[in-house]
Amino acid sequence: MEADLVIIGAGSGGYEAGVYAYRRGMKVVMVELSPETVGGNCLNKGCIPSKYMRHGAYLIDKLERMRHWGIVPEGYRIDYGKLKEARDRVVVTIRENFKKFAGQINLPILYGRGILKDPRTVYVEGAGTSIRTRFVLLATGSRPASVGNLVPDGRCVLDTDQIWDLDRLPRRLLIVGGGAVGVEFAYIFRKYGCEVTLVELKKRILPSDDIPEDSARYLGRKLRQIGVDLRTRTTVERWEETSEGIRVQLTDGGKVDVDFILLAVGRRPNTRGMGLEDVGIERDERGFVKVDEFARTTAEGVYACGDITSPLMLAHKAMYEAKVAVNHMLGGSDWKRDERMIPKIVYSALEVASVGLTEDQAEELGYEVRVGVASFVANPKAMDDGENEGFVRIVADEESGRILGVHIVGPCAGELIHQIIPVMRGGLNIDFVARSVYAHPSLSEAIAQSALEIRYGPLSWVKK
Repeated sequence: MEADLVIIGAGSGGYEAGVYAYRRGMKVVMVELSPETVGGNCLNKGCIPSKYMRHGAYLIDKLERMRHWGIVPEGYRIDYGKLKEARDRVVVTIRENFKKFAGQINLPILYGRGILKDPRTVYVEGAGTSIRTRFVLLATGSRPASVGNLVPDGRCVLDTDQIWDLDRLPRRLLIVGGGAVGVEFAYIFRKYGCEVTLVELKKRILPSDDIPEDSARYLGRKLRQIGVDLRTRTTVERWEETSEGIRVQLTDGGKVDVDFILLAVGRRPNTRGMGLEDVGIERDERGFVKVDEFARTTAEGVYACGDITSPLMLAHKAMYEAKVAVNHMLGGSDWKRDERMIPKIVYSALEVASVGLTEDQAEELGYEVRVGVASFVANPKAMDDGENEGFVRIVADEESGRILGVHIVGPCAGELIHQIIPVMRGGLNIDFVARSVYAHPSLSEAIAQSALEIRYGPLSWVKK
């Protein structure tokens, strides 16, 4: 078999690359482990099922506050079986639609493990097929990590892949890891009625330099308000099974009794068993494939995208890198990798969204910055919706007015931030945003207000 491009991995990045390469006239063959894993982690074990459950948690949140709109509910009950059935149906539907569409455009998917025999030959173990190709794109994703004595066993300690196999909601749950996944599950399970303890080893939740400390603090306060037992600078010292479940000794001296432990401490790149070393593909000390600004590896003609290229493991990062790679294969050099311009969005008790530089990062790079902050507290649309918590924070270069970063906490933060990303990519400055027209009442007005604070000076609080 021959192709212009062989893609190993049909997850978010691989599938996006396949469709984009097809649009550009390339003959593409995709390789995926099995029909059940098409769509990768995001579809099957990550973004899609978790956002389905998060929406349910959000509806419960709304239901509990309906009396503010003159609606007095008669109560509700949780049917986890119905939830699981409907959630899994969405996942399967999307996965089958992926495969059906691939068939319609003659984009073959071979099932088995893809192994590089050389930079121009991929052997599909299981299918018993070798493919000669001009280019290869590695898009094999990641797997959950473990830490210390917390090794997932599917019974007492579950990772974020195994959590979807639960046939009932736990009464008590310990989540280890306060990153994006940990705080998302904390919100979901708490709103579904579970007692949730969340521990994070570092001094704050969302311990990423790309997310301002103010954003993390705001979310932490909200999680505590809804009843999550949130403990920072804390992890598991030891645990044991008891007749009632699991007893956990924490490093802060506390003890908790739970039904199981959910391990949410990150993921590791899937780079083993693919023959990378045999064809000269280099990895860093953490196992990530080394790539340049065009997603090229150290082997000629072999590119990589997604979770295997850096710790920023986001589906849309994989999809963008996939298109950067295909574009370069076809001679383009106008698209480049730039993780600063990848939006980072957390869906928890509040949405937390960030893109670009934080104020601290900008100052470390030598910028003289101006910051505009607009609160949702007095935003009329947010007040109407009963969600007037959070803020829009814009960081700009004082001299040029160029927008360096945007950070939003609150209602629809994950959607609102996309208004600013094209402005940043287009090189437009803060004046462009300040002079734009926003409907009233709307959440988007907070973006304009934040820009006006930078352009004309603050009327409200701003960081000194």
